[in-house]
Amino acid sequence: MHRNVRITALAALLAAMFASIVPGHALASGAGSRSGSGAGWGFKLWAATTYVAPLSESEQNVGGVTAAVKASNVMGYELGGEFRSGLIGFAFDYLHARQDLQHDTAGLLGTTDFNPISASLLLHLPTPLVELSAGPTVSYVNWGDLELRNGSKQPLDPKLGYGVTVGGDFPLAKALAITGGMRWLKLQAKPAGLGAIAVDPLVSHVGLALRF
Repeated sequence: MHRNVRITALAALLAAMFASIVPGHALASGAGSRSGSGAGWGFKLWAATTYVAPLSESEQNVGGVTAAVKASNVMGYELGGEFRSGLIGFAFDYLHARQDLQHDTAGLLGTTDFNPISASLLLHLPTPLVELSAGPTVSYVNWGDLELRNGSKQPLDPKLGYGVTVGGDFPLAKALAITGGMRWLKLQAKPAGLGAIAVDPLVSHVGLALRF
């Protein structure tokens, strides 16, 4: 239920931003010079801290006990770049976080690296104070080996995830901005010996960006 509410809210925000493309385009030629929002930049590099909050869990049988298995909420970091032409941007980023897989009754199953490499097609709206953007995202998620409590390791298959990204930049100077945003991905993890575990993370980030 909570996942559906979040997905609906993100979809509504994305639809509202796309609906604003006509007035946003009309402001594009002058908004940057009047407000200093940096609407004319063509390339951006950023580094950010992230918070990964999985929204889903799956029923799994561990040691004869069936209960929910889910990934933990964790902090991580993100590095990315974007090329922009007019209102359209093409962004690529790499995220790293260290996640635990928890069983409701058996406790910690193991720890793994969460390393998605993502590509996003973004629509930018040159609003006066905070420049907003949104668009679809595809991620290739390289899960690291699941390190079990007994010291052994289980391989986790790489997975393809897809979802939506929304974000915004607040300019501090001509080439410097605070950047932030959220991303939801439809994603699974598949440890050996277990069924697919729905993760569906909601990833938020905040950091600094250089824009040229």
